[in-house]
Amino acid sequence: MVVNFLIVGTQKGGTTALAHFLSEHPDICFAPSKEVHFFDYDRHYSLGIDYYHSFFPNYTNQTAVGEATPIYMYLPHVPERIYCYNPHMKLIVLLRNPIDRAYSQYQMELKRGWETLPFSLAIALEPLRLLFSSSVENERSARRVHSYCDRGNYVKQLKLLDRYFPKEQVLILLQQDLEQNHQQTLERVYNFLGVSVPVNFPACQKVLAGEYQPLPPEIKLSLIKRFTPEILHLQQLIDRDLHSWLQL
Repeated sequence: MVVNFLIVGTQKGGTTALAHFLSEHPDICFAPSKEVHFFDYDRHYSLGIDYYHSFFPNYTNQTAVGEATPIYMYLPHVPERIYCYNPHMKLIVLLRNPIDRAYSQYQMELKRGWETLPFSLAIALEPLRLLFSSSVENERSARRVHSYCDRGNYVKQLKLLDRYFPKEQVLILLQQDLEQNHQQTLERVYNFLGVSVPVNFPACQKVLAGEYQPLPPEIKLSLIKRFTPEILHLQQLIDRDLHSWLQL
């Protein structure tokens, strides 16, 4: 058995929903544990391939074998490890408006008690927190928990993936693709993975959707200004119209 596809990100970008949809396909063996975290933690990676493969107990010679760990695209040491395991790995990337993504992550950390600061202060202190972050081996390191805006710097993450994997092995989607063009997007994913397109598609539904107060307009405006160069660069890189991400 060889794992031949990964959903590598982004966190809070629709990866749980996509993983749920793919797990229902008979030609896809999907790890029951959605986030395996094999390639990002040294303590897991050092246990070797047999340990990794133990996360796929339902494997019965399916065409596609995969898992979803959305921090894979963010941590710079991960792509090389993935390449060393399988240079032919197919990668699926889901991107979300980085402002909405940052606020969604903040709400998640707030809910589980790993954040106590107001959002405005949390993003203001983020560079300092990341500078003095403990090792990413610590599940509560700032790099993992408080990287609200930094995770939205997609260009550098995609360029690192491009260093190891040719474009035909990387499928880049937007979260809104899954919501607004559900069937067509799943069809693209099925074709990318080389599995049959089912007659009946999984129903479009929000999985683990969070509910919280909207982002205050003044904070959103400051983040739009902050992310405008990144979004315009990303727009050129992936050849998608992202101007809706710049609207208040």
